[in-house]
Amino acid sequence: MKKLLATISLLLNVIVLTGILGWAIKTGYLGRILVMFNETYIELPTDTLSSNPWWEDEVKYQLDLTKQTQIDTCFFGDSITYGLGNNMGNDTFNFALPGMSTISQLEQLKQLTAARVKCNKAIIALGTNDATYRTTDAQFINNMQQIISIIRTKMNAKKVLLIPSFYSTVAASHDLTLAGPLERVEKIRAFTRQVAATEKVLIVEKELQPLYEGTVLKENVTKDGVHLNSEGRIIYRGALLKILR
Repeated sequence: MKKLLATISLLLNVIVLTGILGWAIKTGYLGRILVMFNETYIELPTDTLSSNPWWEDEVKYQLDLTKQTQIDTCFFGDSITYGLGNNMGNDTFNFALPGMSTISQLEQLKQLTAARVKCNKAIIALGTNDATYRTTDAQFINNMQQIISIIRTKMNAKKVLLIPSFYSTVAASHDLTLAGPLERVEKIRAFTRQVAATEKVLIVEKELQPLYEGTVLKENVTKDGVHLNSEGRIIYRGALLKILR
């Protein structure tokens, strides 16, 4: 009888644990736990964007339009900034591309500086994808510092502004294919503030607060929990235009 009870107990434990594991995977909490406690070893994707033919073609197109030019304001970032288009006013250029992190940003800057592209001002909105890629804390900080240095010294920017990584909705933060966990995003934002203080550059936060409810992206400004819809893009664009004035 004891053997039978032990077998039944074992089976029930297996069923319960299987159910919990299935729930954790389905809701995304397993990924969040792994990132929070084992981010050095988890098999997160790495940023290999610069080897993608699509990315190479897009950068080539940007170079064809901007090589050997002096631009008043350059925008750098990922798909969220890319979504604004290239209509931020005269003498501006949006170099943002989908999927960009600090890793691929360094690769893009190599090509821009080789083409002698210059910017008087630079607005850098990075970190959102670093929160999902296999980017260590030290690597992110070092990459950001390199980006600022290159833009200042090789692109002659007199003014640099940083926009911290964008928050996602709670639901999107549970899915690593969409966004990094909000805890990781908050950490990346803290590192961005740290870099801004160290490098003595301005950071833009309060101007974008209308996009958020606390530390979560508002449902009415996004189309998928991460990227901005038309209402969200109007708020983001308006904040950038206000900064430029």
